[in-house]
Amino acid sequence: MTPHPERRQIEATDLIPVDFGDWPGRIIFGVGAVGRLAEIVGRVGGSRAMVICGSTVARSDMLPKVKAGLGDKLAVVFAQAASHTPIEMVKRGLDIYRDSGADVLVTVGGGSAIDTGKAIAVMLATGGDLTRYAIRYAPGGEMERHPLPARTVPHIAVPTTAGSASDVMPTAACRDPESRRKLLFWDDALTPAVTVLDPEMAVHTPPVLTAATGMTAMARAVESLYSGRRHPISTGLALHAVRLLRDGLPRSVEAPRDLEARSACQMAATMSGMAAINAMVSVVHAIGHIVGGRHAPQHGISHAILLAPAMRQLLPVIGVEQTLLLEALGGTSRGRTPDQDGAEAADLIASFVGGLPLPRRLRDVGVAETELSEIAHQTMSDYMMAALPRPMCEAEVLALLSSAW
Repeated sequence: MTPHPERRQIEATDLIPVDFGDWPGRIIFGVGAVGRLAEIVGRVGGSRAMVICGSTVARSDMLPKVKAGLGDKLAVVFAQAASHTPIEMVKRGLDIYRDSGADVLVTVGGGSAIDTGKAIAVMLATGGDLTRYAIRYAPGGEMERHPLPARTVPHIAVPTTAGSASDVMPTAACRDPESRRKLLFWDDALTPAVTVLDPEMAVHTPPVLTAATGMTAMARAVESLYSGRRHPISTGLALHAVRLLRDGLPRSVEAPRDLEARSACQMAATMSGMAAINAMVSVVHAIGHIVGGRHAPQHGISHAILLAPAMRQLLPVIGVEQTLLLEALGGTSRGRTPDQDGAEAADLIASFVGGLPLPRRLRDVGVAETELSEIAHQTMSDYMMAALPRPMCEAEVLALLSSAW
């Protein structure tokens, strides 16, 4: 048999090792699944739940559905979850949890609500010490962290947005408004015990937030595809997440009560989270941490702005797999080179973002041009840069930022 003309002999050193060890807790999906919350609380060994949500959930009929699902297992509602999970808010939540007699956390909302539950769990496990257990990273090295001493509270997550996936990952973040930086955490104990995916809980998410959180899932999937730690399992999950989001996210924005579209986004977010936590993401998310700490835009907004420019820089590293991404985005190769397919995939993402109700440039979210050098410098010390498919110097990160400013 004649070898494919574009393929060379694969050497043993070309094969990327696979370490697929992070997996979600139990996933329960279905219309009306929140009605089973009392049963689920008992399944994780609890008897009284503290519900954590933000004001949007509290003002909608989402919260009454959660309360009805919990019945007499509801202890208290903490409806102060805020974007980027400010530390002071977490401390207020911790006090209320301790006073309530609750023994289970039920978080309802997007990543901020779910991360609030995780940050409370960190404080309960450590006696309130966040800094010691935050991730440390030096450019060119590996992530370092102290494992949490104990898991002290079961956590049930009910995501309502189109892309957080914090509900299936062992990571968390909270923001220190004074230093304008984020503390990042990674510990197996932070993965919620149960995720409840109920598409009826997502229909209340407004179009802009739907678009932004959906782009977090899209960026997570694409960055998993060009990760330096990618492997066939993560690639399969990420590609199907892209396919589902390509169709489901615009439909969820345009027709919020389309349960099929909402379901597609929930499944895509879950798969993107599973892909990313096992293959890792890199520069788009790393910059997002820095911009989020400084200006606190919704995560997906910075991801949407940065994804296409990052793809143009990094997709060539994955060679023929660029064609798989193009096809997942609805494009056709038509016999071109893989790099041409990758360039078109980046163009399709740019067009996709252009059809969503989101800001297009970093300047639109308050980033000043004079900040770009410092953002590039801080990005180099984010632990996610360890998963780049090739080294990026600070000047390249600055060029990426400049192209998106």
